[in-house]
Order: sequence, then structure tokens, then C-alpha cells
Amino acid sequence: MTLKKKLACAVALAVAAATGVALANGPHGPMPGPHGPGVPSAEMLATIDGLSASQQADLRKILREQRDAEDAVRTRLRGEREALDLRERNEHDRITDQTTQKLRSALGEDGFRAYAQWATRRGPGPRLPASEHEHGGPAPHAMPPLPTGG
Repeated sequence: MTLKKKLACAVALAVAAATGVALANGPHGPMPGPHGPGVPSAEMLATIDGLSASQQADLRKILREQRDAEDAVRTRLRGEREALDLRERNEHDRITDQTTQKLRSALGEDGFRAYAQWATRRGPGPRLPASEHEHGGPAPHAMPPLPTGG
């Protein structure tokens, strides 16, 4: 194959890829679906002038690989995000438990109960762990906020 033909093929492939993306996106953005933009059908790619059947098949394969790679990244990152959210909730619960223990230690049960009732009247604060509610503490949605200095 001559350099001129190779260059023409490369340009045709680039145009085909851009056309594939444009066809997949349509006039109103990406085609709906769980996997992002769709891969143009073989029939759609057959309308691209100057591409052989082999080039159309290669183009479709490459676009499918791109879609699959993007799906894999999306799935992996979603898992990482969920793990990070869980870690954040666990850390929040640990800090809340620690704070509750310190408050109970410093104030005693009666003082802590008085503080919790006072704080509940002021408005909602961070959640109490479920174990606090079971032991007669304030409702889970009413963990008293820490007092500010002043």
C-alpha cells in the first residue's frame, strides 16, 4: 500500500471515528442507555464513504472496546466511591461514639441526659448511634451538638 493510500485510510478512519461518535451522540447528546453512548450499527457504518467492510468492522470493534473500557472504569470508580462513603460513615460513627463516651464520662448519666434534652430542643444535630437509643438516650436523630465555647 502506498503512503498516499495509507494516509487516505488513516484520514478515513479518523473521520469514521468522529462520525461514529457524532452518530452515537445524536442531535440531543448521547443516546440513552446504561452504558453511555452506543456503538453505531454495522448498517450505519456502511454509509461511510470510502471504508471497506474490513475497516468498518475494525472501527466497530474499536468503538466497542472504548465503550467497554469506559464501562469498566465507571464500575470500578463507583465501587471505590461506595467504599469511601462507607468508610466516611464508619469514621463518623466512631467519632460520635467517642464523643458520647467522653460526654457521659464528664457529665455523668443525669448530666448527659439533661444536655441531650437541652440540645434536642435547640434543633437536630448529628445522629446518635443505635446503641445509645437502646440505652434510653435521646432519639437517634437528636444527637446533641457539641457545645461551643462562650
